[in-house]
Amino acid sequence: MSPSPLPLWTAAASDATFTDPAACAARASAFERQIARRNRRERIAGVIQLPFWGGLGAFFLWQGEWLIGLSMMLIGAGVLVVFRNLARRAGNIEQRPEEACLAHLERQYRRQYEALRSVPAWYIGPLLPGVFALFATVTAGVAESKGWIAALEGALWPFTLTFGLFAIVIRLNIVAARAIAADLERLKALGGSSYRP
Repeated sequence: MSPSPLPLWTAAASDATFTDPAACAARASAFERQIARRNRRERIAGVIQLPFWGGLGAFFLWQGEWLIGLSMMLIGAGVLVVFRNLARRAGNIEQRPEEACLAHLERQYRRQYEALRSVPAWYIGPLLPGVFALFATVTAGVAESKGWIAALEGALWPFTLTFGLFAIVIRLNIVAARAIAADLERLKALGGSSYRP
């Protein structure tokens, strides 16, 4: 009878580690809760904004300031598009019954990584038409009475503040995407991922 190959195999892979299914499931559940909390905060922020933009837009339309009113309504419409995009691009994905936990976690990480990296397109982008229209309308209105130099000088600080805020949002999402990319690399090291961000 020949000796069992098992001792040779275990000696060759003495540093092998295996993923605990319960730990993987806990990690996936924690990540899904984190995504759900983030998306809930985003929806609450949007729900707070909608009456503001809609109410102000309606007020300016009532006052005959059509361009300002429509610009504000356009920003509100942008918020609604962000709602839709949040659900389509950054929501949790359901685990398939036949799918291993690591494969599901990889898909979840990949979806969130891609959503965070594309925030300028699906989160900031829908707001830009209304924001630009509002700045252009207000600046042109001020220019009629004070001239273009004064109007542009007056618009500089609000414009810088608004687009500085957009830049901060984009930067924070890029940093979060990098953290998820590191998680994807760790999954790859476990053999659960073939994805390269």
